[in-house]
Amino acid sequence: MWGKKRKKLAVAIVCSDWRLHHSRSEFNGQIARAAGVDGVDFVAVPGPDGLLLPERAAEWQIALAQAKLLIGAHAPVALALVAHQRCAGHPVSDDAHLGDVAKTAAAFKTETAFAGAVAAMVAEYRSDLHWNVRVVKRI
Repeated sequence: MWGKKRKKLAVAIVCSDWRLHHSRSEFNGQIARAAGVDGVDFVAVPGPDGLLLPERAAEWQIALAQAKLLIGAHAPVALALVAHQRCAGHPVSDDAHLGDVAKTAAAFKTETAFAGAVAAMVAEYRSDLHWNVRVVKRI
């Protein structure tokens, strides 16, 4: 993994919105810094903090299966669930994102039986290419 020293990784379930993943957004680096890791494996789905809604149960199971595969393959030291403001996949208020991301991150930790830290994060909108990622809760 990038040379002789093993890098610390995280696995994150994030939104698939292109704005977050544009090279100028620095989204990936912000998540890595907030999680205290060198790199992040991503599972991207629309509105990840809405995955616990009953009508999205199948999507939740798919996202979990993908995350579990990455957890098994790369032995991450941290997990993250990252929501964002102005999300088409889970169009709720900024305040609702805060509660939903914390609840979904807790379920992510439980369902994966991950022993390490899990962070609930929200990307706060500044512009389409500029976001501030902040940790809402560590579980």
